[in-house]
Amino acid sequence: MMALTLRQVQDWTRGESEACDLDARVERLAIDSREAGRGVLFAALPGTRTDGHAFVEEVWRRGGVALVQRDFQRRGGPQIRVDSPLHAMGTLLRRYIDANHITVVGITGSVGKTSVKELVTAVLRTRYTTTSSLGNYNTAIGLPLSFFAGPFETTHFVAEMGMRAPGEILQLTRIAPPDVAVISSVGPSHLEFMGSIEAIQRAKGEILQGLKPMGLAVLNADNEWVQELGQATDKRVQWFGRAAADARIEDAQVHDTHTVITVNLSGQRVRVRLPWLGVHHAYNVAAALLVGRELGISWAEAKDGLERVTADRSRIRVLHFGSITVLEDVYNASPLSTKAALDVLQTRQGRKVAVLGDMLELGSQEVSGHQEVGAYAAERVDLLLAVGQRARQTFEAARATGFPAAWVFSREQAVQWLQETLQPGDVVLLKASRGMQFEWITEHLRQWEARP
Repeated sequence: MMALTLRQVQDWTRGESEACDLDARVERLAIDSREAGRGVLFAALPGTRTDGHAFVEEVWRRGGVALVQRDFQRRGGPQIRVDSPLHAMGTLLRRYIDANHITVVGITGSVGKTSVKELVTAVLRTRYTTTSSLGNYNTAIGLPLSFFAGPFETTHFVAEMGMRAPGEILQLTRIAPPDVAVISSVGPSHLEFMGSIEAIQRAKGEILQGLKPMGLAVLNADNEWVQELGQATDKRVQWFGRAAADARIEDAQVHDTHTVITVNLSGQRVRVRLPWLGVHHAYNVAAALLVGRELGISWAEAKDGLERVTADRSRIRVLHFGSITVLEDVYNASPLSTKAALDVLQTRQGRKVAVLGDMLELGSQEVSGHQEVGAYAAERVDLLLAVGQRARQTFEAARATGFPAAWVFSREQAVQWLQETLQPGDVVLLKASRGMQFEWITEHLRQWEARP
């Protein structure tokens, strides 16, 4: 909830107000006119399909105030005219953070940043009123919307910082300057847009440029690209990983409903029963523990927070349909995260069936990435079905090892294959990029029980 008056909005954005009660309080920020109402500030953003300025009169009818461009022509309703509504959103966030001394944790990475965000939030909430990025709201639009949707009493903001172009993360650090910056990994995600791993590394490294002078960088010691960033920065650094590190991963064991992770923090051993599946989460836990220690969280508090996190569709979900078990992991996919999901499948009892779809945005590593996953799966599962045009490379790589893999083009064909192939007791992994919409397969399996 925002705690600003329209006068503050006008002054902070250097705007010009019209028909406004400047002493009125603003409680929410919105970019959807359907959310407008009393106490709501609607930012009229331009878009590729429509322009928010077209909905300003609807906002007025609903009782809201519009944040519009200076050349906006319509009159008669409460509005604050600024050079750029998008820039003004960022300015409001930055000024609020500065005025209220909000502690910011910025998190980025090719893989794992959303998981780290959720775990850091869980740790900090054991002591502080903490707001974090909503879902994948990790842009210049998403960060202000997320922060101002949080409680009025917020003292800490955990900001996931994403990018698809150089300069975007640096811009995010200007509207939410991190006191602690985490880089979970650097890898080929978004290679299609960035062109090279080196370009991705530079873009992720922008979070260190934006880190406050006395801030702390929490970095992955086992990722060579992150290592180089840490060695080049003049900021304080603490490392997490399996090698020599400030937070050293000693053990990680996957069980039916949770993963037990042991981390050694400068001689202090912390054992966490994390209700998520996957040994790869040991890295995320280690990073969250370092952030918590920097910000005054005790080990007992951190452990309690981590063990209370919940699973959603961005995690591997264990679903039981009749006599089959489905491991649904359909939020996103890269070679690294897909191999991690296959590792989880390998720990389950029963015939292991992997249904792997296209991994998007891999750029020049599209072919090699899918081939890498295919060869990896062939060593760990009993049956493999590749789904999609790109995943044909997954199928070919597995088949080249002598593994009896199968390939189909569509989700509909995948469901038909599953109905014809599955047996009682099978465990099925569904893994693909978000654009493949594999949850559609989940829903069809939900309606079907394996043959007796």
